[in-house]
Amino acid sequence: MPLRPLERYNTTRNLNRRLGSRAERDFLELSAMTVSGLEDDFQGDTLSGTYQSTASGANSVAAAISTGVVNGAILLDAGDANSGRCDLSWGLHYQAQLNPVYVARFKINTLTTRKFEIGFTDVISGTDAGAVATKATPTFNATDCAVLVYDTSDDALLTLAGNSNGTAATVDDFSIELSADTYYYFGVALEGTDAYGFVLNANGYLLETAQISSAITATTLLTPWLFVQNRGANAGSMTADWHRAYQRRTTTD
Repeated sequence: MPLRPLERYNTTRNLNRRLGSRAERDFLELSAMTVSGLEDDFQGDTLSGTYQSTASGANSVAAAISTGVVNGAILLDAGDANSGRCDLSWGLHYQAQLNPVYVARFKINTLTTRKFEIGFTDVISGTDAGAVATKATPTFNATDCAVLVYDTSDDALLTLAGNSNGTAATVDDFSIELSADTYYYFGVALEGTDAYGFVLNANGYLLETAQISSAITATTLLTPWLFVQNRGANAGSMTADWHRAYQRRTTTD
């Protein structure tokens, strides 16, 4: 039978049948053909046309490859004006009902008078000046989003925040004290209408997690999202050297 080799491909169903709940199953599922996604180490001379990026404010620059960096990296440059900003997205291809995950390894040059976000939101680059408008309340520019947000206009805490069709979820603050100019893996995972946030150190060791419920609409189209903004007239930037977003292709095995 010509199609018989397809039975040997890694799919969620085949991995469940072969490995059950063994740890290897979760690892192998990342490369299964039943999983959709994008991964980038940001190597080369020019950032892929897959992405959208917008910069606003004096001396700000849209996301671009940082040349000559070991492992590869991009720079999101918010410039040096108060409220200067830069963002990155790549299209409305994700849904919370498909259990998407977005992880990025990045650092912020300085954390004083700064805001940054990572997660999922419902509009691409160039529409919102951040998914979260005011972290303290919170209020949102996005109608649907789930993001990790850090904003010194409020405090010096990293927070998991979500907005489900205009209804704000109860936020969950991290206790971790972040260091400037230091790489971390930041991530957001969605399951139905719930959101989970996590932070790992530069070597991939888990530091802390957070969880919120009724955080997002399960069927809304979403894009992965990176955002950095100045909260004072000083130069701010985000350097990302890897990211990956993935989700199931269907809601069933």
